[in-house]
Amino acid sequence: MVFTKLNRKSILFIESNYICLNLCLIIIYGSEHWEIILTYMTNTTFKFSAPTFILYMLLSATFLFMPLKNTAQTGIEFPELKIYDSSMLNIISKYKLAGGQMAITYQGRLVYNRGFGYADTATKELVQPESIFRLASASKSITSIALMHLYEIGKINLDAIVLGPNGIINDSQYFNAIDPRMHQFTVRQLMNHSAGFNYDFANEPLWKTYDIAKAMGVAAPTFDFEVVLEWTIKNKSLGFKPGTSSFYSNFGYTLLGLVIKKVTNMPYETYVKDSILKPLGITDMHAGRTLKKDKFSNEVSYYDYAGAPLSPSIYTGIPNSVISVYGGYNWEVMTPAGGWVAAAKDLCKLLTAVDGTPEQPDILSKKTIDTMTTKSVQWPKYGLGWFVNPTDIYHTGGIQGTATVIRIDKSNKLTFSILFNALPQDYAPLYNDFINLATDKFKDIKSWPTVDLFKTSAGNRDNNFKNNVLIYPNPVNTELNISQIPMLKNGIITLFNALGETKQTYQINDTHFILSLSDLAKGLYYITIHDDNSFKITQKITKN
Repeated sequence: MVFTKLNRKSILFIESNYICLNLCLIIIYGSEHWEIILTYMTNTTFKFSAPTFILYMLLSATFLFMPLKNTAQTGIEFPELKIYDSSMLNIISKYKLAGGQMAITYQGRLVYNRGFGYADTATKELVQPESIFRLASASKSITSIALMHLYEIGKINLDAIVLGPNGIINDSQYFNAIDPRMHQFTVRQLMNHSAGFNYDFANEPLWKTYDIAKAMGVAAPTFDFEVVLEWTIKNKSLGFKPGTSSFYSNFGYTLLGLVIKKVTNMPYETYVKDSILKPLGITDMHAGRTLKKDKFSNEVSYYDYAGAPLSPSIYTGIPNSVISVYGGYNWEVMTPAGGWVAAAKDLCKLLTAVDGTPEQPDILSKKTIDTMTTKSVQWPKYGLGWFVNPTDIYHTGGIQGTATVIRIDKSNKLTFSILFNALPQDYAPLYNDFINLATDKFKDIKSWPTVDLFKTSAGNRDNNFKNNVLIYPNPVNTELNISQIPMLKNGIITLFNALGETKQTYQINDTHFILSLSDLAKGLYYITIHDDNSFKITQKITKN
């Protein structure tokens, strides 16, 4: 090898190319690569010229503090649905959100269930398919389903008066209302927001539980909505005569939770869990909690937008003292209106139980579903706990730290749920981008997975590799898919017939494999995935 002394022009050419290469790596990999390069540059025997070194450091620092695209994602990857992966990643990057989650059912089957970005930005914990999120106002549809179930079994008359001597809630502390119209509105009017409550966001009693508790002489903050209700009817009037107009009311839906408690003689959350969720196999939906220290073990953390003002604390009443997402709102009080926490997949399971299609059994009759989704006269876009379009129903949710949508698209036999753990200051464009996401992309999907993730534990946590591997469809006609294969040392896929004879053998070189079985006879087969260590799974396959 011949060594030649480099002239100044050649050195500058090498240095400039080296800078470009490493700036690209910094953009892709972030601060970890920057730290490695800095260590190398300050210790290597090859010394950069002073101007080049200074330029490199300035440009590196600039790129280091630029927001980086968040590509972290978890759950089963289906190549035919990659358009949803890219759409979610683009939304998270565009709006600088911490993380999100999306689940989709098609023809009653859970075919998509993935997490994106971070459940916690400090610990770098990823959003998993089973992570749970605050739902905000999407909770109203859960309350609606519970009420319609009670209506169907004859426990509630939708046109019954709610408060007062002739109401469902006829306790004496609610008799002395400052406005007599408080004793006139019905269950139906609460459900379609025409009861008369017109408290704007700033004057919502649900956000003033510290002051209300002090005024009522109880310990602050109060987590008892009955205290808030008693104060409200004695100190506030309705904004309009019930049934004559509409105004979106969180207070009204929280009152509906008290209606359920009164009719069933059970706490609202207990009734919903025992009578609606558990029969569907949903066990990880809960009433949310205000403080971060009290969040559930698999619940994400929540993030306000940069520069967001502080809120008064529900615990001390001190103005501008806490971040809104933890202490600014009383999550324990507002469960029926906005306080549930859940994973997207469980929301889809609930949606398939009220979608009116034959693929999955419904828990409500067609007549009851039609009643629930009939548009109100006062608000032609809204039914009883749902926004209503000709071919679909949905509900959104949004508050600091949370943005959500649940949707039933009957025309395409889709349900989907999308959840985020952050809300931008200007949030309208975000909702425009994700509220119709699954439906808008439906026409671009050429084929759908035949798997039903409701019926398998696959796709849960990434570190549970054996449970994560998914083999489908089964029975199989021509092509067998194997997805979410972990990186194995000398991994092998082997297909045996019922006599133990080897029919196919493949070296694993990807996380997704497609086996052609078109040349095999019909019958029983076994597929084994194993490596040089202790990893081994075997599954029985039926070839049609």
